[in-house]
Amino acid sequence: MVEFRRSPLGAIAVIALALALVLGGLIAYLARGPKTPPGGHVSLPSSSVALSAPPPCVGAGRTVVRPLAHGDVTPFQWRVASPPRNATYDLSGVTSTAYPSTRSPFAVGTNHPGVDTCVVGGTVLGRAADNQPWELYHSDYNAACITIVALGWAQVRDLRCDDLEDGIRPKESSLNANNSSVYVTGTYLTRIRDDCIENDFTLGGLLQDNLWEQCNTGVSERPAGSRSWRSPPSETLTLDHMLIGLYQTPHDKGGTTRRGENALFKWSSSANHLVIKCSIFKVDAESLNGPDAMAVPAGTVVDDSQCPSQPTTIVWLGGGKYPAWTAGIRVVTDPAVWQNAVTAWKTAHGVV
Repeated sequence: MVEFRRSPLGAIAVIALALALVLGGLIAYLARGPKTPPGGHVSLPSSSVALSAPPPCVGAGRTVVRPLAHGDVTPFQWRVASPPRNATYDLSGVTSTAYPSTRSPFAVGTNHPGVDTCVVGGTVLGRAADNQPWELYHSDYNAACITIVALGWAQVRDLRCDDLEDGIRPKESSLNANNSSVYVTGTYLTRIRDDCIENDFTLGGLLQDNLWEQCNTGVSERPAGSRSWRSPPSETLTLDHMLIGLYQTPHDKGGTTRRGENALFKWSSSANHLVIKCSIFKVDAESLNGPDAMAVPAGTVVDDSQCPSQPTTIVWLGGGKYPAWTAGIRVVTDPAVWQNAVTAWKTAHGVV
């Protein structure tokens, strides 16, 4: 037993040693990462404020898998139902023509989520008919370019998607599990008939440096049906240097076909806190769901500190004044602002 009163210096030394042991154990625990108990369940803390850059998909402790050969064209779904921990799947040079289907052409972690799963590259060329309404694809062919389920984080990089119902569909292991974040960077999406990202499990994370050129809806955080929950107060979804353009498609309105688009954000009380940085959006006309649907989510933080000369902008092509709240985002009516941004992104990413 230590008697602190008899030796102040000794007491200090003992306290310092104890703190060192505690901190050393904590650091070792964090370095090991979450343990996987029998059955594969991983208990993780809720995700917090998104990083300023995605975590690395290659490096020490990660396994890179090339499941298909460069140049392969597949009409079938590529699926890894139960990926291992720290797996990166390289799909660069692979093309899928599996849509329309009720299954996503690319799917990872749909049976048992892995931990920190990354998918890099890949092209999905869908075949949705331009003259068929949104209702058909939403009810009969409700699928995303990629569905990815993971613990810790789920990451999608450099994916190309064209002519599908949804673009990117991240999920957690269960509703409101708060055990995963999503990171999406370098992706290029066109002719998306519904959501460019269907984040209806409301994962926090980072969407950075993507060109989503044509989306009927940009970002969705609205759980299906009557489901509802409260996302953690510290959880944010950050859009950083994003380009999102809306896309007018046929819709069945009471037996009459009408072309139109929804909105940049499909939000709900379950959604995350939204942060927007240095991004450009294009809106063509009033939403088919009315001007209220066009509002930027309440509480949105716009941070253009890194781009004061090129701030976040809505390019509004519907005539008159933009009909909804914008969180202070600059609104312009010159389509060249959007086109120049798209051209610059394509040039930087080698898109022909």
